[in-house]
Amino acid sequence: MFTLTNNLIVILIITSLINSFTIYISWKRRKNKGGLYITLAMLGIAIWTLFAEVNYATVPIPLKVFFAKWEYTFYNITFAFLAMFSLVYGGFADWLKKKSVKAFFWVIPISNILLAWTNDWHGLLWKSFTGSDFGNNTLIFGHGPGYYWAGITGLLMTLIIILPIWKASRIGTEFSRRQARLLFITSMLSVVSAVIYLLASQRLKGVDWAPIICCVLGILYILILYGTRLLDLVPIARYTMIEQMSDCVLVLDENNRMVDFNPAAQELFQINHDHLGKPLQTVMVDHPEIVDLFSHNSNRSSPLTVVHEGEPRMFDTHLALFKDNFGKQYGKLMTLSDVTKHHQTEQALAQRLFEIRELNKNLQESQAQIVAQQRRLAKLEERKRLGRDMHDSVNQSIHSLMLFSETLASLLKKGQVAKALSVAERIEESGRRALKEIRMLVFESQSQESDEITDLLAALRDRFSFVENRAGVQTEIILDGTLPYIPSEWNENLFWITIEALNNALKYAQTNKVKIFFRYKDKRLEMEIVDKGVGFDPDHRNGGGMGMRTMRERAELLDGKLFVTSSPGCGTSVLFSAEIKEQNE
Repeated sequence: MFTLTNNLIVILIITSLINSFTIYISWKRRKNKGGLYITLAMLGIAIWTLFAEVNYATVPIPLKVFFAKWEYTFYNITFAFLAMFSLVYGGFADWLKKKSVKAFFWVIPISNILLAWTNDWHGLLWKSFTGSDFGNNTLIFGHGPGYYWAGITGLLMTLIIILPIWKASRIGTEFSRRQARLLFITSMLSVVSAVIYLLASQRLKGVDWAPIICCVLGILYILILYGTRLLDLVPIARYTMIEQMSDCVLVLDENNRMVDFNPAAQELFQINHDHLGKPLQTVMVDHPEIVDLFSHNSNRSSPLTVVHEGEPRMFDTHLALFKDNFGKQYGKLMTLSDVTKHHQTEQALAQRLFEIRELNKNLQESQAQIVAQQRRLAKLEERKRLGRDMHDSVNQSIHSLMLFSETLASLLKKGQVAKALSVAERIEESGRRALKEIRMLVFESQSQESDEITDLLAALRDRFSFVENRAGVQTEIILDGTLPYIPSEWNENLFWITIEALNNALKYAQTNKVKIFFRYKDKRLEMEIVDKGVGFDPDHRNGGGMGMRTMRERAELLDGKLFVTSSPGCGTSVLFSAEIKEQNE
């Protein structure tokens, strides 16, 4: 049933051993782009060759036909995977995602395989089987009409294998084109095997050289793809991603020889294809900084300045090492990203930021001058108001004292002692009122002359000591919680709101007790001035006088509200409320 006398069988056995090696090499690189397809193709060639061995060792014709069907099965599978690899290699990987292309790679091989396995029923593929003069175990297959379908689809698969690789041989760098040309020449072996099978002499009929030639094809594929160690990049993908990128790319082999570069690097360093294969020190003799960066044996990033056409250019460099599965280094790749414009933009932004800071500083100084001027104007306006108050209130009190004094003198001359005592009491009351007003005016005048108020509570205690306490009015400051940090503009406005409320209490309330409450909760500050005086009816005050309007204006400056509550005989409350923000808000 089996015989091993045919020399062709020995050749096929040797071929199978070689196929085992190609499968091992391709399996290790199966994760590379297109690597799985070439691995499956190598496996298909190996199984195809194995069934060819068994076929040529088989004597009975039915058994030979059975193994021929298996050969035909793996022939179709092998060429399908080779075609898929070729598409990926040529930059057409996206085609494999299309439904129509997927259907093609399913329908064509399966239709041919079914044609072979159902041949016993229809005889469309092989219509006869006769012995051959070439050895005792060779068999000539008489082709039926189905053979032409198999031939057309086989030619189509062969074109899919050849054309993408031919396209790849025409673009990219010289180094990548060289690899593609070798693959293209190797791929032509599949055409040669078919021609030999169809057109050879009668003595060679019945001998299918395709398994042996495809085994050689597989060996050459592995040597070209992985033996040259072109960083395992698919050339067209490399052309798309590297050739057209603006970043410079330099590639060295394990001996620090220049093996590749892209047009951006060629333009920057003035190198050409004559430098390929030469030591880096020779190629970059004018750029020792590049040699120094490549001297490192670890992945790293560094800044770099290169003078090009008399102008400095800034780059961010990234060095990457390439190692095999055993950790052995076999190459280096460096990319140089031009960040000159980015650096110039940063410098321009830094200069602009400096100018903005200077402008902001000048604005702050101008603002401070404006605030100081406003304060001077406010003090001047306040002095004018004090002058008016001095004229209106103090002069009136002094004039009343003079009138009462004249009346007292006249009553004493007439001996009207009882009336004289009554007038004397009026004189005493007018004197006290005048003294209060003078003290208020003097205190306000001194406060206007002083610097900004930094301690609100201390300023209020000074006021009580100078005015209220001397007038016999009891005073008290009550803190409900801890008083937070208060900005200087808050201190000043709160102080003058309080002073105006205290002045009104002294002038009109006829009180002997005044309290000031400070409350702080949930970032909200409340200040309340309460007296126990005669009070008034708010409905008959028409919104208050100039002092009340001033207090409301100051409250609005702090985004706060002012509430005045009073009723006859129940005293008066002046409440200020506002949200006080933190310093960093």
